[in-house]
Amino acid sequence: MSSYPDLYTLIHTINTELAEAMRSPGSAQQKFVPVQEKLTKFVLVATGTLHLAIAIDDLSEVGPLPAITTLPNLPPWIQGVVNVRSEIVSVIDLAGFLKSGRRGVCGGKRFVVLRHRKQKIGIRLDRIVGTVSRAVTETKPLDYIDNNQMEKSLFATGLLVENTLYYILNVRRFLTAPSLIDFRSR
Repeated sequence: MSSYPDLYTLIHTINTELAEAMRSPGSAQQKFVPVQEKLTKFVLVATGTLHLAIAIDDLSEVGPLPAITTLPNLPPWIQGVVNVRSEIVSVIDLAGFLKSGRRGVCGGKRFVVLRHRKQKIGIRLDRIVGTVSRAVTETKPLDYIDNNQMEKSLFATGLLVENTLYYILNVRRFLTAPSLIDFRSR
């Protein structure tokens, strides 16, 4: 015959040992368990010698550049507008906008359309390199890996991919930059 007091004693002993184990410094509750970091997928692109990494979540279009309609009285970095699925999108030369001195007007036949909320803008590219997935811990602050005078508010971090530095574009900051919204204020 089983004895109820013995079962009660066993459960009480297990609960006491479990509570003690949870309080001890080496408890499972206090041990570091590595959590897999969320990966961000980036599209790697190039315009002249400027290499960019753009999070796929910040894009609405990637591919061949449609015919550009030029508009009068605009700065040279605003190349015109294109029709993308019945939506008019401005196309710019990013290197010209940044005044990076890396290259003049981009003449590439590719583009990406950046989006933030309802705002969209196209960037003309020379080529689309590919895609990579990286964790935040794999990005590097530009201060440590690049001594170039790039606009740090738009490019705070970068990725090294096959010995090439790709500047990670902060699309939200770029699309809300006063000098982009009102180009006459430049």
